[in-house]
Amino acid sequence: MEVLDSSCQVKLLSWHCPDGSFTKTVLEQGSGVDKPKECSRCMIFLDSVSSPPEQLGSPTSLGYPEGSWFQVELGEGDTFQDRLVDQCLETMLSGEACQVNSTTGFSFHLRMASFENGKETWELETDEKLRRAMRDRERGGVAYREGNIEGAERRYSRALRLLVCTPGEAENDKVTLLVNMAACDLKRGRLCEAEKRCTWALEKEPGHVKALYRRGMARAGMADWKGARGDFEAVLKLEPGNKEARRELVRVRERDRQEQGQISKALGKMFL
Repeated sequence: MEVLDSSCQVKLLSWHCPDGSFTKTVLEQGSGVDKPKECSRCMIFLDSVSSPPEQLGSPTSLGYPEGSWFQVELGEGDTFQDRLVDQCLETMLSGEACQVNSTTGFSFHLRMASFENGKETWELETDEKLRRAMRDRERGGVAYREGNIEGAERRYSRALRLLVCTPGEAENDKVTLLVNMAACDLKRGRLCEAEKRCTWALEKEPGHVKALYRRGMARAGMADWKGARGDFEAVLKLEPGNKEARRELVRVRERDRQEQGQISKALGKMFL
């Protein structure tokens, strides 16, 4: 879409992100045809224009520095705004300048002088894949503890993609990442996905306590009292002193008892 700049009567090109998260207006067109991709190193200049009131789970400050030229590796942003920058960079040409307006009310100016493409996953040596995966796993843990669930999920997912490309390596870490992603699913209310991830993890490591516990939580959330009870009981066999599992087991048994009572009462009325 073209937008008319009233100050100089020049038509500016606007582009809407397919996921609806932002609109980009090109202020200066770039050159060439290649655009950055994940792990590309981009030389950029960034200025925020406006920020919305702070909202839970959507930090309003940029993690990337503002007001100076710096190099960023595409995909390394963890805040909500930094991920918008990353998304925008994937659409830009060298020398391009633009204004980005997000649907949350956050806007910024972004200029990219140049970029160097990083290696594709298949081009990396195994040691480098493992190093990057462990870095993403650690950064994901930090994001999760800070309440940045989207950022944590993004890091865990990327780490798992790297490890999937290293068959026979770091199998325990693959299980841990599945279970960590299940924790993100639980936080975001995706109970079915959490159950599936935990089940996959338990197929690889049957006695994984966190996988059992989180699958139990997912099943309880879906009113699968029998399945949840089995998971919490399995946790307690492995860790008799696990207070969280014992508390949830009591709750699940009570909910199951209440539900069975309601069913019996309803069935009884059918024969009156």
